[in-house]
Amino acid sequence: MTEQFPFIAETSSLPLLSSMCRVRRGENFRVQGKMVSRPMLCLILQGDGVLVLNDTVYTAQAGSLFVLKPGTTIEAAARSNVTECILLSMDTVRLQQVRGEWKMTSSPAFPLDWQTGRLLVRHEQQAVLRLEQLYETYRGLQPDHFISIHSQLHELLQFLSENRLEANHEKVDPALERSIMYMRRYMSEGISMDQLAKIAGLTPSSYSRSFKKAKGMSPTDYLNRLRINEAKKQLTAETCNIKAVAISVGYGNEYYFSRKFKQTLGIAPSVYMKRDQLRVATASIMGFHENLASLGLHPIAVLEGVLDRESDEYEQERRLTRQLDQLRQAKPDLIIGDVYHKPYYDRLKSIAPTIILESTDDWKENHIRIAELVGREKQALLNFKELEFRKLEASLNLQPYFEQRRIALMYITNQFIHLQGSGEHPLNHLLYAELGLQPAQLVSPESSRNEYVADSIPALDTDYLFIHRATLQPASEKVFRRMKQTASWNRSPAVLHGNIHDISNWQRLCWTPSGQLQILNELEQITQQSVVFPHASLIGQ
Repeated sequence: MTEQFPFIAETSSLPLLSSMCRVRRGENFRVQGKMVSRPMLCLILQGDGVLVLNDTVYTAQAGSLFVLKPGTTIEAAARSNVTECILLSMDTVRLQQVRGEWKMTSSPAFPLDWQTGRLLVRHEQQAVLRLEQLYETYRGLQPDHFISIHSQLHELLQFLSENRLEANHEKVDPALERSIMYMRRYMSEGISMDQLAKIAGLTPSSYSRSFKKAKGMSPTDYLNRLRINEAKKQLTAETCNIKAVAISVGYGNEYYFSRKFKQTLGIAPSVYMKRDQLRVATASIMGFHENLASLGLHPIAVLEGVLDRESDEYEQERRLTRQLDQLRQAKPDLIIGDVYHKPYYDRLKSIAPTIILESTDDWKENHIRIAELVGREKQALLNFKELEFRKLEASLNLQPYFEQRRIALMYITNQFIHLQGSGEHPLNHLLYAELGLQPAQLVSPESSRNEYVADSIPALDTDYLFIHRATLQPASEKVFRRMKQTASWNRSPAVLHGNIHDISNWQRLCWTPSGQLQILNELEQITQQSVVFPHASLIGQ
């Protein structure tokens, strides 16, 4: 069963086509701060770039379809030389039967329960074709177009409704969506699995299986998330009572609510209420303190670098003890740690409430999570938006210089040479996916890093070699000198043409907005210096 327009119900919403236009723009096309006044669909026909809807960033490319609800703020910038899209705007008429008579009023709402953002659909090309056909009808190229445009609009919306996809590309099940609407509406009451299954028209076991496949979690976990999300909104109000919040979202017991809340977010409701006033410390080698700085908050203490496999255990423990003492003296209200500090959780917890963020290859997940813990979600979204526009600008600047030339990244420690692979990693995503640079063949596609001793490095068949030296200690310099004596080094195109460049620790910087900005700046500086000094290398050969 799919979403329908209930034309014979006592209260119905009828979408009518207001206008359509085909927009074509050239190089450097940009939109800033436009607000949508009517429900709209936007189909990208040609080009690619960045689209920001209400501060949420999307990649826009040919075939992408977006829902724009009234009040949506739009910013966009094109990467391609030509950008073309179709914009369809609607008016929604609300029909209501009163004492046997139909009354009609205008409504600003979107006719279906779709959220602003990317609309994933099966049969994408068919959706494009239907939109283009509707546009041709709207232009009056077919007879009786005035009558047919509205029926074609209804058919288009019905087609999109029947072919909507979840984020995991599973087909949207309207029966499951009905049960979710019920969860949202009645979350303050007791909701049983039998009730939800009945609403979806399934047995409890079939409902549970279908729900988990579509949403990636059980119905119980999903309901809990809805309740916790609603509780978070209420807890940010100036005057709120934890017991009242617990009851309003369906937890009759204040203590059970607090336990579920802490299980979900890692902190108690009482701490969440004052999250924007907390004294925060970090225990991270992934730059969590820099995440905080990007959010406008400087941690009162920073514990980092306790894991160094080139140091002996005694030295590591001595360093850890010293840093823990400094952390204790700072008296934080909250400690945010990464997965590398999980072995020290009990020692950190003895100092202050501690949250260990799980490992993820998506640095944005950690940034928005940290932002939520300190009440700065809006700043995180602003960071994402500014970074996306900066990356687009940098890619346009870098492409003419690098073109199809290959790059490789090298890290030198006191003992080893590390070559950065092109496997799943935020740095690789930035360099190769977002900036469009080309990895050299020696760059392993399966791993994020390969380790070598200095005299056994593979042939450095790359046009550009970016090198980070972890330390400038004699041991590190010795490793570097040994490598420079090898045939692999001296036969490298990068060495022969002087395209070797010192860089900061990009592998670490790539986990934060400010770090990614620094990487972009360094890349642009390299290109500028190379233009001025075409045969100069930043590393002595």
